Amino acid sequence: MSYFNRNNKTLFHSTLAFVILLMICASPLMLQAAGGSDDDFTSQRSRDYQRAVSYIKKSDYSAAIPLLRKELEKNPENADAHNYMGYVLRKRNDLKNSAVHYKKALEINPKHLGALEYQGELFLTVGNLELAKANLEKLDKLCWLGCDEYDDLKASIEAYQQGRKVSRY
Repeated sequence: MSYFNRNNKTLFHSTLAFVILLMICASPLMLQAAGGSDDDFTSQRSRDYQRAVSYIKKSDYSAAIPLLRKELEKNPENADAHNYMGYVLRKRNDLKNSAVHYKKALEINPKHLGALEYQGELFLTVGNLELAKANLEKLDKLCWLGCDEYDDLKASIEAYQQGRKVSRY
């Protein structure tokens, strides 16, 4: 009987160690595959991109635009920069060009959580509830453990359906 218990403990500890190791190794890859966040890999971004993000966080969209343009000239496949460009253009009510950048961000990374959320917000802005709901469904599949992007878009859709404007977007 003691032999059986010792084997169970060894198996348990080995399995636990394997699961922990797997989680440690896989978590950065899962973040990137799931679209990650614009800040996940900030250290790898250019100075222009980092400065643009700091301006966006201060709601200084006019200052962010030329920096994002410079970033996109140097790195046209930067989905985060396209997402942010879409965001600042939407905030400045340039909805047509905003849509172009969200579309490009999602072509580069179809699982980009931020672009799916913000594009959903754009869809609400132009009155397309069905497309916003489609983005929410995509986020629901990607955020199986929950995420802010899903929660935020869901709240915006609910507010839209109740005829309330969502002030943060």
